[in-house]
Amino acid sequence: MNVSTSTLGVRRRKAAQNIDDEESAATLKLGPEFQLRQITNNGDEEQLIALNLSEARLLMRAALKERKSKNTASNKYNQHEADEGNEDDEDDSKFDELMNNQQSEIVRKSLAYLSTFARFKNSSSTETVEKLLNDFSASCLEPLHPFEIAQLGNLDCEDAEEAKSLIPSLSNKVSDIQLQNLLSELKKYQSLA
Repeated sequence: MNVSTSTLGVRRRKAAQNIDDEESAATLKLGPEFQLRQITNNGDEEQLIALNLSEARLLMRAALKERKSKNTASNKYNQHEADEGNEDDEDDSKFDELMNNQQSEIVRKSLAYLSTFARFKNSSSTETVEKLLNDFSASCLEPLHPFEIAQLGNLDCEDAEEAKSLIPSLSNKVSDIQLQNLLSELKKYQSLA
């Protein structure tokens, strides 16, 4: 019998569930994949990291740049072996090229998305905003969840009321004045991009 692994951990909704519990968004209710402490593949425990779109864009571009430099070095090595006439290497290189073409379309689309929606375009403003958001989280009544920090970096909110309506769990953690000051600072770094 085929059992989808994606449905193993899913619980069915009970019909008699309290509607007020579902609609109360003042408390952040995320699944187990958003727990603050995560277990790595090595079995180690580490802090959850949530990236905003600007950070994801920078990381993806850096990874692609590194991959390109490795591929350039690898291509020089493969060209040397191809000159010696090894047919297995030619089949492998054709397969690798086909896989790279399929992946590159996904990568191009992902980068296009991130370039369109990332608020902070250069690395210095992105790093400054990350520090600003982390400092802001530390100064709140209750530390912000990494997901909330990432959303503040993603969303282009005009005022504290809009931010709290889009991220309702902020309402009990931060004052409107603090949040408005943060949003004003974020706007400054966005204009520097």
